[in-house]
Amino acid sequence: AEKIRRDLEELGAEHAFEVIPFGQGFVSMSPPSKDFYQFVMEGKIRHGRHPVLDWNMRNVIIDQDAAGNIKPNKKKSTEKIDGVVAMIMGFARATIGGGIPQGSVYDERGLLFI
Repeated sequence: AEKIRRDLEELGAEHAFEVIPFGQGFVSMSPPSKDFYQFVMEGKIRHGRHPVLDWNMRNVIIDQDAAGNIKPNKKKSTEKIDGVVAMIMGFARATIGGGIPQGSVYDERGLLFI
């Protein structure tokens, strides 16, 4: 994804893209994975019973390091888990810096149709 990141950063000034790197190692993934797991156990995660996300959730295997950090493991998981990994990463971004920002890009420019 590094090339895509660079391409988006180059477009950034012109199209208001802000690219924020997010690793998939224990350091980046453990805090949001723990929070996500807690929310799942409390029934606070709702995804509309989407069949692909249900399938992804059933496939997840969690790795834990010696320090107690956790993250989903794509190699050990039975099948695809990409939707869950994307939800955890999105969850992390939504909670960094105090949560949801006050405004929205859509307030300024509206929806873009491709």
